Amino acid sequence: MNFLYYFAGDDGSMLRALQEALQSGEHEHSIFDASDSSTPYQRDRIDAAICWQPPADFFDGLTNLNCVYALAAGVDQLLKHPGLPTTIDIIRLRDAGMSQQMAEYVLYGVLRAQRQFHEFDVAQHNSSWIHGGCVQRASDTHVGILGAGVLATAVATRLRANDYPVTCWSRTSHELPSGIAHIHGADQLPNFLAQCQVLVCLLALTDDTFGILNTACFDQLPSGAFVINCARGQHMNDADLLNALDSGQLSGAMLDVFHHEPLDGSHPFWNHPRVLVTPHEAARSLPEKSVAQVIASIKQVAKGETPAGLVDRSRGY
Repeated sequence: MNFLYYFAGDDGSMLRALQEALQSGEHEHSIFDASDSSTPYQRDRIDAAICWQPPADFFDGLTNLNCVYALAAGVDQLLKHPGLPTTIDIIRLRDAGMSQQMAEYVLYGVLRAQRQFHEFDVAQHNSSWIHGGCVQRASDTHVGILGAGVLATAVATRLRANDYPVTCWSRTSHELPSGIAHIHGADQLPNFLAQCQVLVCLLALTDDTFGILNTACFDQLPSGAFVINCARGQHMNDADLLNALDSGQLSGAMLDVFHHEPLDGSHPFWNHPRVLVTPHEAARSLPEKSVAQVIASIKQVAKGETPAGLVDRSRGY
């Protein structure tokens, strides 16, 4: 098979690992780097693509394409790519080392909210010495996670291990580990939000979840709730978040994803004392684990099996 590769953020390690893995298999495969103009290839002989955030013309002329292996868990960019036919299967990563990193990131954010470190940030910004407030216990800090997939489950498991009560919400029912509550269905979303002292967004980005973090959502949270978004920037209505923070409905927010990245230097998030900005670093795909998942999926497809990461286009993930 002939594969076409594109990953703008790769320092070469991902491509080299893929090359080695493809060459060491029982079948003959070739992989071409779309960013390397010095290596010629015939576009109409490409069978599959391995990519992340390819440019608009990436799929042009790939008339023999039958599959796309996404080097990420989220595939919203591929689903909306103007050059990718809707008949082409997309297979995504399901973890690739991201779960542990995401669990650590969210655990920090929840601890920050529980111990009210965001209030100390505000006090420092105002050169104000404050102390003597009540320290809330982890067991009294209820965390709600929007999402119930692989990453959300890993995050919820880590939080429960640190004594936080956790509830996951999703559109449909999921089997979750013991000790993690689960609510599903759009009609149950208000009940879910009403108990979330910390709200974590780990949803896939779909038409239904675009802008879900908005005034209507924030107003249903307990007063002083804290919001963590490490899914997609498009889940957040930026203006609504700023209004909720300034009114006191929300006490703080930790944001890793944004509508436009890098975040514009003039964006109000940078200087807002109740917003912690991180540069889309909550969880990175690890090259060796990503390659292992892609190769496993390639072998499953070759055998006529359904790979675990096959995307359901009707659901968006």
